[in-house]
Amino acid sequence: MTFWPITANAVQCLNSSDGYSVSLAGRVVGFRRQGGIAFGHIVDNDGRIQFCFQKRTFERQEQFREWTDQIHLGDIIGIEGETWTSSTGEKTILVNRNFKLLQAAQLSFPDKLNGIVDPEARLRKRYLDCAINPEVKDVFRTRSKVIAFLRSYLGDKGFMEVETPILTPQASGAMASPFITHHNALNADLFLRIAPETYLKRAVAAGFDNVFEIGKNFRNEGIDPSHLQEFTSVEWYSAYKSATDNMVLFGKLMTRMSYELFGVKKEHEWSGSYWEAGDNMPGFLRSFNPRIVKYRDLFRNHVGQNPEMFTAQEADRLFKTQVRPTLIAPVFVTDYPAYMAPMAARKVGDPDTADMWQFICEGWEIVKCYTELTDPVLQRHLLEEQMQARTDGDEEAMMLEEDFLECMEHGMPPMSGLGMGIDRLICLITGQKTLRDVVLFPTLLTKKE
Repeated sequence: MTFWPITANAVQCLNSSDGYSVSLAGRVVGFRRQGGIAFGHIVDNDGRIQFCFQKRTFERQEQFREWTDQIHLGDIIGIEGETWTSSTGEKTILVNRNFKLLQAAQLSFPDKLNGIVDPEARLRKRYLDCAINPEVKDVFRTRSKVIAFLRSYLGDKGFMEVETPILTPQASGAMASPFITHHNALNADLFLRIAPETYLKRAVAAGFDNVFEIGKNFRNEGIDPSHLQEFTSVEWYSAYKSATDNMVLFGKLMTRMSYELFGVKKEHEWSGSYWEAGDNMPGFLRSFNPRIVKYRDLFRNHVGQNPEMFTAQEADRLFKTQVRPTLIAPVFVTDYPAYMAPMAARKVGDPDTADMWQFICEGWEIVKCYTELTDPVLQRHLLEEQMQARTDGDEEAMMLEEDFLECMEHGMPPMSGLGMGIDRLICLITGQKTLRDVVLFPTLLTKKE
């Protein structure tokens, strides 16, 4: 069953010449009637356009009121008519052929002028926020494009997309507090994954040299603009590659994304085609050339002591509160102390330094990358230390996974892995200040009193 025969969308109507016959459907976000004329705006998937009823165009004059009396803010309607330019110069659909109320709104609908005043209600009722604010809708279009680009780019580079468990017997792959749930059939507690790392490494050990996953992770931590308990990341792992190799790949990915999604392609008469930055290209992508600084240098400059004077948890807290907020311009932070990264390989000739880096921008960690530790003896020792820390009260310490260690003992190729927070990346690209503004339906919006 077809509810309404659509022949065009709002953007097509805006770009068409006057007199173009169209049929479209969408939500009413504005409507007013004055005498024998009525104007409103309708939004569909592609944009917003004005529609108009003129009483003088109806053969049966009563039909003007019959149709316009049915329309209220929030209604879903179908209209048929022709494009026309109003006296104010606005492209309009002159409804003179057919009209149908497809679904009436039963609750009052906010108008564009007043909007949704309560910011929490705006997030809980995202369907209303997007309906009346096209700029909000554009954020989620951009998010979809970025995720599609990541899949396409990694696929072109020979990576295979895989899926790993979300319910796991141990919380592993990162230092964070997990969410715990109960499996009734097994009568066992399980954890929502905090990272897919150890399972993606198993995939590499299985002979899939280049793998990636885009999916949800869950961490039972505090709420602030850069943290959500449920967030989306991309992680990829490459056999026989190092953290330096992944830095190069990440830089190429960001450069390609900036032009493919936000650039303008122009022709050059001598050298074929080239790209120029479009007006909508985010500032940090216009010239993606982050400086490289060492973790210990930053720590000493801002804290006044070496990070080794503190436990891993204390040093991490000091870096996040005193150092990272000062890193506004894009930067690669390298050479972390080894004791802070229990799953990273040590730098050649420097067992006290992890071969890892983080990409930080606007004070937010966007990417973390290691040359992965694949020595099963050292890995077991470090995870046993983590388990002891957990026993001593550190809820963010990692758990020991015997299955993962057994996989490593069978022989795991050297590799590098990279994890990137997609929500944070979208914030940078779209200029939003909180992750909740780039997640279509964020959870845990208010604390329960």
